[in-house]
Amino acid sequence: RTPFSAGVPDLPIVTAHAEPSARQPVDDHSRHARVAVAVLFVVNGLTLANLVPWLPSIKSDLGLSNTAFGLGWAAGPLGGLLLGISAGPLSARFGSGRTATSPCLVGVLGLPAVAFAPTWLAFAASMFLLGSTDAVMDAAMNAHGLRVQRRYRRSIINSFHALWSVGAVTGGLVGAAAVALGVSRPA
Repeated sequence: RTPFSAGVPDLPIVTAHAEPSARQPVDDHSRHARVAVAVLFVVNGLTLANLVPWLPSIKSDLGLSNTAFGLGWAAGPLGGLLLGISAGPLSARFGSGRTATSPCLVGVLGLPAVAFAPTWLAFAASMFLLGSTDAVMDAAMNAHGLRVQRRYRRSIINSFHALWSVGAVTGGLVGAAAVALGVSRPA
C-alpha cells in the first residue's frame, strides 16, 4: 500500500481554530502520507511558476501579438474550467491520492510541450493541458491533504499551502536563472 491508497477512517474534520488538548501521536503511515502530499504541493507550485520567466521568449519566438498570446494563455484556465470538475468523480472512483498524482505526472511531462510549442495552436493546446491537469491535481491534492489532516487530528493544511509557495518561488527562480544564463527555448 502507498500513502495515497491508505484507508482513512472517518474522523471529525479539524479546523485551524480547533485546540486539541494534547497532540496525539501520529503513526508512520500518516507521516509518509503527509510527506507524499507535501511533495505534490511543491511540484504543483514548481510547475507553472517555472514557465513564467519563459513567457516573453515564447511570445517573441512564436511572433505572437499580445492578443494572440493572451488567448493562448487563456486556454489554460479554460482547460481548468472544463476538466477541473472531473476531480470529484475521479477521486470518488480512484481515490484522491491517485487522482492527484496522475495529473501531476502529466503536467510535469506536459510542461516541455509549452517550451517546444512551434505554433500558436501547439502553445494553446499545451496550456489547455497544463490548466486542466493543474485544476484536477489542485482539487485532488487538497482533498487528500484534508484526509491526511484528519489522521493528524489537527490542522496541517496550511503547511501544504506554504510548501506550494516554496515550490512556486523555487520554480520561478529556476526558470529565471535558466533565462539569465542564456538557455534558449528550442526552436
